[in-house]
Amino acid sequence: MVIKSPLNPVTIGIRAYKKGNKKVNEMRKKIFFYVIVGFFAFIFQFVSPHNSHAVTNETDVSIPEEASTLSAEDLKGIFNRLYEEGFQLGEEDGYNENGYQSLNNNLFSTHTSKETEWIKLGYTIGYEKGKRKKQEEALTVDEKEKSSGEQDGYKQGLEDYKNATVAYSPPQTPAKSKKWNEGFSIGYNKAIDIMNLSVKAKKEGQIQGREQETLNIPALYAADETTRKAYEEGFQNGQQEQIKKEKKQYEQEGYKQGYAFQNLSVPTDLSPELATFYEKGFTKGNKQRHKDVEQEGFNAAFTYITYHSPSAYRTNTRLLESYKEGFQSNKVAKQLRKDAYEEGWKLGRTPNIPSKFKHNKSAIQMYKKYYELGQKKLKQTVMEISLGILVIVGFVGAYITITRRKTKGNLGSDDNQEELALYEKLS
Repeated sequence: MVIKSPLNPVTIGIRAYKKGNKKVNEMRKKIFFYVIVGFFAFIFQFVSPHNSHAVTNETDVSIPEEASTLSAEDLKGIFNRLYEEGFQLGEEDGYNENGYQSLNNNLFSTHTSKETEWIKLGYTIGYEKGKRKKQEEALTVDEKEKSSGEQDGYKQGLEDYKNATVAYSPPQTPAKSKKWNEGFSIGYNKAIDIMNLSVKAKKEGQIQGREQETLNIPALYAADETTRKAYEEGFQNGQQEQIKKEKKQYEQEGYKQGYAFQNLSVPTDLSPELATFYEKGFTKGNKQRHKDVEQEGFNAAFTYITYHSPSAYRTNTRLLESYKEGFQSNKVAKQLRKDAYEEGWKLGRTPNIPSKFKHNKSAIQMYKKYYELGQKKLKQTVMEISLGILVIVGFVGAYITITRRKTKGNLGSDDNQEELALYEKLS
């Protein structure tokens, strides 16, 4: 006899529940496995270098129940083939902007539902790639047009700036594309900005060149070749100006030393080039001093008829010799004295100093002096002549008076009265 335990129904229920739950869990594991495999296959298409294969040797694929008898390798091959077929169709439609045109029922009629999903997966990925490719190509064309316009605009901007014909607004070319004109405006304005900055760079470089010997281009101007060259040019100009200024300065200092007739003493801290200019100035000053002293002697000949040595040069034989040479070289003073005297002696004449002596103070003073002497002589001569004329006139008058008296005494008859009257009229 079999004794049934009151717990047997419960135990049986629990066991049945556990057995059914185990099947559910196994199903869930399968679904989860297939989802993971499909997800990694999808992701792989984006990270693959050519987006052409969805699986690798290490990746599993979802296995349809209809093809459960196929090996894993066969399934992988089918998946890759169908995925690639869909990918190519999608890429072509995406590039040509044909919205899902290649997807039709004829394409899927010979495939299972799972194979259709693989084709659709490849198509979707390919479509997006073809669409991106088309956009990238269009973007590349626009970029090329814009770049070409920018280059032409930059060249035109530089030319207009140099010719002082800068346009208020960059000119547009209707025959060109919108992107080209956009790039032209950018390039044109960039050229103007660069040239304005170059002017500033050149000025600042010139200042730096005057103040220091080492070139140090600020970052603001070093970034662009045009502004960098402008700064370098300004620096070189500034250095040349400074060198020219120093040359002139030390040449003048040497000139002063030479003119003062001092011994040559070049500063020891000068460069060989500046020392040369100092010596050059010294030589010029020395020669100019001799020339001025010689001119001084030449001018003295207008003041003095005979030579006498000035006290300022009696201790310096070289300068005294130059002074004497100048005095003796004056061959015009004697003639100028004579001309001035004769001009003053003539009636109604004004001083007429020769043009070559109008800037010679000594010659002018001498001319005026002898002109005045000539005028004094003229006045004296006129006075003497006037006195002589008066004496002669007085003598003649007295003679006529005496003669008349004698004539009246001899002509007393009436017959001679008429003759006497006629005589008086004539006299």
